[in-house]
Amino acid sequence: MPERGASRLSVRPTARGWQALVAGVVTLVVARLIGTTQFHQLAYALLALPLASLVLGVMGTRGLRYSRALPPGVRIMAGTPAKLRLLLERSRFGAPKASVEDRLPGPRRFDFSTTRERSTIEVPLTFARRGVYTLGPAEVRVADPFGLLRFARTDRETAEMVVYPQVQELRGFPLRGGNMEAGTTGSRGRRGEEFANLREYRRGDDRRHIHWKSLAHTGELFVKEFSLQAPRRHTVALDLRREGLRTQENEVEDAVSTAASVLTHLAGEGLPFRLLETGSGGADTGFGSDEGSYWEAMRVLATVRADGVRHLGETVLGERGGLGEGVVLVSRTRDEELPHCVRKLRETGLSVIVVALATHAYRSPHVPGDAAQGRQAEFLRSVGRLEAAGATVRVVSPPAGAAGLSGARGVEAVR
Repeated sequence: MPERGASRLSVRPTARGWQALVAGVVTLVVARLIGTTQFHQLAYALLALPLASLVLGVMGTRGLRYSRALPPGVRIMAGTPAKLRLLLERSRFGAPKASVEDRLPGPRRFDFSTTRERSTIEVPLTFARRGVYTLGPAEVRVADPFGLLRFARTDRETAEMVVYPQVQELRGFPLRGGNMEAGTTGSRGRRGEEFANLREYRRGDDRRHIHWKSLAHTGELFVKEFSLQAPRRHTVALDLRREGLRTQENEVEDAVSTAASVLTHLAGEGLPFRLLETGSGGADTGFGSDEGSYWEAMRVLATVRADGVRHLGETVLGERGGLGEGVVLVSRTRDEELPHCVRKLRETGLSVIVVALATHAYRSPHVPGDAAQGRQAEFLRSVGRLEAAGATVRVVSPPAGAAGLSGARGVEAVR
């Protein structure tokens, strides 16, 4: 959102303007000394030029407006080139040439050389990192027709530019709209309205679906099953716990990009999604499937930091009952209780996918061969424990990052 600020006009002589002023003053001094009428007339003419330039320049800056905007419907992703539209508006009698110095977010200069009242140029922008950037303030500069004075209007209005995390296409990712995902048991999908049958009550079943008449007749709990007409809801839980004194930026960026890619995949499949993260902000977007919900979650991912204290498994288990029918856990720190979390979730009938970052490859890329093999073996054992607990596991490792999820499956990427 733009932030309003006062616009201020400043006037400075150009090199030619200083020459005219000095020449006028010198000529006037000479005229006073020798008393020649022609010198007085010349001195007044030289001194009148800057005054005329001032009047013409002030008129030329009236109606001068500068603004910037993205093309309609365009949003910027980290590392992806985009174009920003710069618009300069001026009055009919405005200066034909103008230049703008703006911060986008670094200082850049642009020339507008046209007599049109509205001039637009497009400039390329690329942001290497996600985040929220401030554009501006800007300074618009024009000169009078004689080139004696330079007029600068400082526009202190700034604009907020949200740069979203990189998104990768997840071909072959085990989530499909209308189908049962890998790691699912039973018919635990979000229910439609059509009654299917009765089955015995299992821990975690919605109590609203208990068939009370059966309880009265048999003394046992039964629940109603419905046809799988509504799409299955999924929670994407992102591990943002701070581990150690120094956090690897590439590791965090790949984890955030992975979460963003999974959300994009769910949205493309028409599956309702919810974002849950374990950073200090503890953002929770709630379930949604429309465009507004998607960009709300992406805005959260644009600003999150690895500064949390809670383990991923602890956070997710604390949300049981509100996770929907499936969970995607994006794990990047050591969590010995994560297999226990997976097991508990599977017991309630939820599908569980764990996207595990090969953290040893990010944090110790240049360790000796034996040590590297030992850390890789330890990582593979942790993956095995997650699979034994019932999770479908995918691995993210450098340099491919989230893009590697469309390639090798399971632990193939790190073998």
